[in-house]
Amino acid sequence: MEDTEIVDLYFARSETAIQETGKKYGAYLHQVAYNILRSASDTEEVLNDTYLGAWRAMPPTRPCSLKHFLSRITRNLSFDRLDYLNAGKRHALFVEMDECIPDRQSDMEQVWEAREIGMILNRFLEALDKKSCAVFLARYFYSYSIDKLARQYGLTPRQVKYLLSKTRRRLRDYFEKEGVTL
Repeated sequence: MEDTEIVDLYFARSETAIQETGKKYGAYLHQVAYNILRSASDTEEVLNDTYLGAWRAMPPTRPCSLKHFLSRITRNLSFDRLDYLNAGKRHALFVEMDECIPDRQSDMEQVWEAREIGMILNRFLEALDKKSCAVFLARYFYSYSIDKLARQYGLTPRQVKYLLSKTRRRLRDYFEKEGVTL
């Protein structure tokens, strides 16, 4: 079933929408959640919450890309669940990114800064070569392990770590060049 047909089912409030979403994207969303949580039971809970979140968001939202819309819900719910489970402990991915993502201040500043940082980050990613961009996104958006990245891109774990370190350094430099205080 095509994405537009699935979205139309959500708009028609048909419960079939959830079944069709599960058929088409269930395995993909499971992988996104599992990469972050590393727990089958927590992953299943997040998947159920993802379907509920999609049900609540459509209508009024009509996503351009259902896959990315769902993966964003899954990713956000997974990190929320991880925060709850770790009760204040920091996830390793956040520790890796500390050196190149700025701190936030007040609420209004956060909103403005988040938009600005998003635009700068997109420009940075567009300037990267395909492999560096793919590895960076797979690690920091989809939470792939170093070993999985190494297998997927035909690199050694050490090469992946070096590539990520180099890309984070370039990102930090890019932010500084753009006037973002780290």
